Order: sequence, then structure tokens, then C-alpha cells
Amino acid sequence: MPNYYAHLTFGARVLSRLDDALRLRLEEERPAFDLGCLGPDPLFFYRPFQPNRVRREGMTMHAQSALPVFQRLRRGVAEDRPMAWGYAAGFLCHLALDSACHGWIDRKAAQGPVTHLAMEAEFDRLLMERDGLVSLGRSYLPPVPGEAVFAAAALAYESTAAQVEEGYRSMRKTTALFARLSGHQLSRPANFLAGRLPKLRALRGIFLTVEPRAVFDESNAYLTQRLAATVEPAAQQMARFFRAAESGGALDPWLDRDFKGGLPAGAPAGVRSVPAY
Repeated sequence: MPNYYAHLTFGARVLSRLDDALRLRLEEERPAFDLGCLGPDPLFFYRPFQPNRVRREGMTMHAQSALPVFQRLRRGVAEDRPMAWGYAAGFLCHLALDSACHGWIDRKAAQGPVTHLAMEAEFDRLLMERDGLVSLGRSYLPPVPGEAVFAAAALAYESTAAQVEEGYRSMRKTTALFARLSGHQLSRPANFLAGRLPKLRALRGIFLTVEPRAVFDESNAYLTQRLAATVEPAAQQMARFFRAAESGGALDPWLDRDFKGGLPAGAPAGVRSVPAY
């Protein structure tokens, strides 16, 4: 990740940096763009209490090169399928922010005492409060969009449009539940219980306490910097992607990365992108 509000915030900032023609085209498909900004994350929430192929796809996709996904999304854009432009653009934003932040978050979480999900939750709180929003007890995930949006999303996956929709509906319910527990008198006991149960240990700290804790100052500062620094590169990559989709040209090698920012096995490190023009 980062968490959902960070991804939506990042996507909005990237949109603001695009040229007017592309920005207006994507604004027309904003529900698809916003869903795309969540990347494969809604698949995690598909029937979460039982192992299943949909959840596995979301998990394995994060560890694999995103290039095959963008090859599929490119076909939808080239064929001008409804909502395909918006979803592809949002998905690119998800990849950009995840790959910029994931590695550091994973290393920091491995050092302890804070968890990966707790850092993301606290960063979402920071962004919400900067936007003047109530950060406790509220969820700001967009409403469930129409069928055309999920049909466009399904271009990215083996999972069906109906499965993506079910995953997103479950994500909204789970996020709303977590939000209601945040700032509640049960938030500390819930975090303690999660930390004691092996299957829930990753959730420790995800239920926000009333006041932010200083232990998250470092991660908040890092994520603030990375989010800001990644906006312009993501806007450039988005423009390249749509030019390639329309012209039939090669996709930028920048897309050949996983969501943790890793390169494919055997690929050279360093600059892996063609010029914008």
C-alpha cells in the first residue's frame, strides 16, 4: 500500500499535473480513476475469512511485474472501452505510489515496534486532518460505482467484474468498521488483542487512538516527502502510457516493476525509462 486515502490524495494531485486535454478526459471517468487508484487492494477483501483465488491474485500481483497488467489495460484503452482510460490511469497512480513507499515501510516495520498497516493508517489520519476532515469514525472511500467501471477494472485481472465489485463492497464495509473503532474506547484493547493473535498481528495499531503517537512522526515525514516527490514522475508516466496506447508504440520500461519498487530478476538497476518526448 499506502492506505486508501493516501492513494486517492495522490491520484488527485497527479490529475492536477496533467495537460488539460488528458485531465478532462480522465475527469469524465472519475469513478473508474478513483477505483483504479486503489489498485489490486479491493481483491484482498474478497471473502476475507476463507482462502480463495481472488485474494491470492491480489496478493501475488503486488509481488510481480505490473507490465503484463498494463499490456491488458492498454488494449482496453486502444479499443476505447468505457471507463478504461480512467481505470488505467488510476492503476498507474497506485503502482507509482506503492513502488515509491513500500520498500521503506517494509524495512521500518521489520525493525519494529510499529507495523506496516499502522504506519499507513496514521499517514491517512495526517492527510485527512490536513484536508480538514474528521479522521476518526469516518471512511472516505468513494461510493460503489456502476457496472461499466468494474468491467473496465476486470481488464486488469483474471478475476471477474463481479468479483472485483464484491471485493470493493467488502473493502468499504471493512474500512467503515475499522474507522468506527478508531478513537473509540475499544481501540487500544483491539490493537492489543490483534498483537497477541498470530493471524491478526499485522493489524496491530490499525485502530487509531484519539491522539497521534510520536512513534509515527518519522514514517509520516517520510511518506509525506515520497508522496510529493512521486507526483510529477507519475504524471509523466501516465502521459507516456496513453501515447503508447494510442500510437501502438512500446510501453515504457518503467512499468516493468512490482508494487514494492523491485525490478524483474536479472534487470539492471538505475534509470529504466525512455524520454517523455
